[in-house]
Amino acid sequence: MNKGSKILLSSIAAVTLSTTFLGTSGLTFNPTQETVVYAKAKQATLIPGSYKVGSELKPGRYTITSSDGSSGNISSMPKKSLHGDTINEILGSETDMSQVPSVTATLAKGDKVKIEGLTSATFTPVKKRNKKNNTALATGSWIVGKDIKKGKYTVTPVDGQSGNFIVIPKSTFGDTTNEVLGGDTDMSQVPKVNVKLHNGDKVEVAGMTQVNFAKR
Repeated sequence: MNKGSKILLSSIAAVTLSTTFLGTSGLTFNPTQETVVYAKAKQATLIPGSYKVGSELKPGRYTITSSDGSSGNISSMPKKSLHGDTINEILGSETDMSQVPSVTATLAKGDKVKIEGLTSATFTPVKKRNKKNNTALATGSWIVGKDIKKGKYTVTPVDGQSGNFIVIPKSTFGDTTNEVLGGDTDMSQVPKVNVKLHNGDKVEVAGMTQVNFAKR
C-alpha cells in the first residue's frame, strides 16, 4: 500500500516534503524529495518612521537607497540578535562624510527598521548573489560562499575612505576580524588587513562604499 504525505511549513520559508514509500512488490522506491521556497522580498518605498518586517516590508534580502538622493539614517535591529543583519548607516552621496549610496542586508520577519532624515528609502529586492566574486564588496552584510569566494585575501578600503570591516566566523573556533580600515593611523585606522575566509563566514562592511579584495 502506498502512502503519500505532504507537510507545508510556512514562516520566512515554505518547505514542502513529499515522500513515497515502497509497500508492495512491483513498486519502485522514490527517495524523499525536499523543496524549499523562500518568501520573496518585495519592492517598497518607506517614509521616515519605525517599521516591523512582516507588515509594511516583506522579509527578504534588499539593497536600500535614498529615494531622491537626500541624506539620512537607516538602521535595523534583528529579532535574533546573534544571527540577524544589523544596519546603522547614513545614506547619501557625501562619501567624505561617511555617507554611503546604498546598503545591502537580509531582513527577517520581526526585525525592526528605522528611517530618519530621509524623504524616503527604497528597498530593492536582491535577485542574484555572485558566489564567484573575489574582488569587492559594497556596504552591507555578506556571506562567504554566496557573495564572495572563500580564500586568503588582503582587504583594503576605497582611496580616501574609512570604515568598519568585520568578519564573523561560522565556526566557533574561527578567526574574528574587527578593524577600522583607513589612512588615519592616529585614529587607530589600518590601511589593509589579511583575512582567510571560509564558507559560511559573515562579512560586514560599514561606513564606506566598498572594500577591495586581493588574493594572496
